[in-house]
Amino acid sequence: MTVSVITPCLNEASTIESLVNSLLNQTTPPPEIVIADGGSTDGTLRILWQLAETHPTLRVINGPGGRAENRNAAIEAASHDIVACIDAGCVAEPQWFAEITEPFTNGADWVGGFYRPDGATARSNAAGLVLMSVLDEVNPETFLPPGASQAFRKSMWEEIGRYPEGMEAAEDTLFGERARRAGYVPVFRPEAMVRWQPPTGLWAMAKTAFRWGRADGVAGLRGESYKRILITYGGAIALTELTLLVNWRVGLAAVAALWGFAFSRSRKKIGWSTDRTRHLVVPLAHFLQHLSQALGWLSARLESR
Repeated sequence: MTVSVITPCLNEASTIESLVNSLLNQTTPPPEIVIADGGSTDGTLRILWQLAETHPTLRVINGPGGRAENRNAAIEAASHDIVACIDAGCVAEPQWFAEITEPFTNGADWVGGFYRPDGATARSNAAGLVLMSVLDEVNPETFLPPGASQAFRKSMWEEIGRYPEGMEAAEDTLFGERARRAGYVPVFRPEAMVRWQPPTGLWAMAKTAFRWGRADGVAGLRGESYKRILITYGGAIALTELTLLVNWRVGLAAVAALWGFAFSRSRKKIGWSTDRTRHLVVPLAHFLQHLSQALGWLSARLESR
């Protein structure tokens, strides 16, 4: 069994060397690493070519530009029939490649690994926790492998129409949903772990969530879920503001109730944080992320009309 590792890339000069080194230093090094660069202007290509000169398993190709387009270009260029995917901005744990590929020896077609945020601050890690699932939240029956840690046979990729192009984000979600509809069931392999760099703070996280919501809105994904979020979270904020105007004591009680609601929704994520302020920062990040992503979805749906 031979497997190629593929990565889409655009302007990742600050992270790309760490990613490549983590792949080269795996307990079972991959026989081929294909990175499709979509036209970086920050020195990423120079770093990649220097690495390729001393590491013949690394191949650097020119990608069309978009994330999905670069994914497809790297997969098409890969020499082997199985591809393992990891994103720029991530670092693979030493056992990642061995873990993500092992199920294929037993006939798997699709394997999903996992991820954890590796931010420099409490707010950054809180942003990472709310943008992604934690292990306690995963239901293997409905799990969709993340674009940053999964592997599949090229035949599956071809059958479902490759990654959907022309999307700003969420192309890995739509890819996974198409694969599920085609009858493919991923093997969940949480031991195949990557570390990823989350947004630097809550405002950066909100902008990322808004962009992801817009991508879902453009693709027409998860409309009912976003409507429920807008009604629940938007209504809670409006009610809290109203009570504060009418009676500040009642308003403070409403603020406490709002925080309690966010806390209950994010308690599993809080359990994965080690920061002293996690009981405050994670619920706040959770609320901000949900509302920002729903507003992004709403803006795209309104524009489409």
